[in-house]
Amino acid sequence: MIIANPDNEQKGEIRIYGRHIMMGYKDNEKATVECIDDNGYFKTGDQGRIDNGRFLKITGRIKELIITAGGENVAPVPIEDMFKEECTACSNIMLVGEGQRFMAALITFKSVVDMKTMIPTQELEPESINYFKEKLDIDIKTSVEACENQKVIAHINECIERTNKKIVSRAAHLRKFKLLPDDFSQIGGELTPTMKLKRKVTETKYKNFIDEIYKV
Repeated sequence: MIIANPDNEQKGEIRIYGRHIMMGYKDNEKATVECIDDNGYFKTGDQGRIDNGRFLKITGRIKELIITAGGENVAPVPIEDMFKEECTACSNIMLVGEGQRFMAALITFKSVVDMKTMIPTQELEPESINYFKEKLDIDIKTSVEACENQKVIAHINECIERTNKKIVSRAAHLRKFKLLPDDFSQIGGELTPTMKLKRKVTETKYKNFIDEIYKV
């Protein structure tokens, strides 16, 4: 195993080699070249680094890297996971910042799903309702209320600040965020069947919100 093309933090693509790895695609040279490098290593598409000389740490997907205006490569998934640990009332968070001066995020709340249409409603799940009651001593029932409540906004900002303290690179720190009243879903087009974010689709769908974040 090697870390290919490492950056200044020694993060790069994880590539592996061995008898357990295929030699290539049968009768498909183009696909083989895309996934096997000149030395026979398989390009996993995962970004990672070696910690303490022997521990492999996966930090994200190569294709999911966000490149800021300053040329910094930011792996969004670990940061998104850290934020969700800080605020369990939130369902989804998507980092944005491609070609921008700073990183920002779109954030949704855990909401009840209409089981007939499989579309998230704006009614908060009991977990979120209890969270805000216990943490902030407020009684809110809908995601719209959550988006507009100043205590919630302040709390989300605090969670963002705690997340930033865990991020080594200052270029990856979240500077702004936008709360969305509708959660991401497969039906809405933001998620795949395995619940992974379709980043480009979501960026296009919420372009107006993102433009508002970066408005001078």
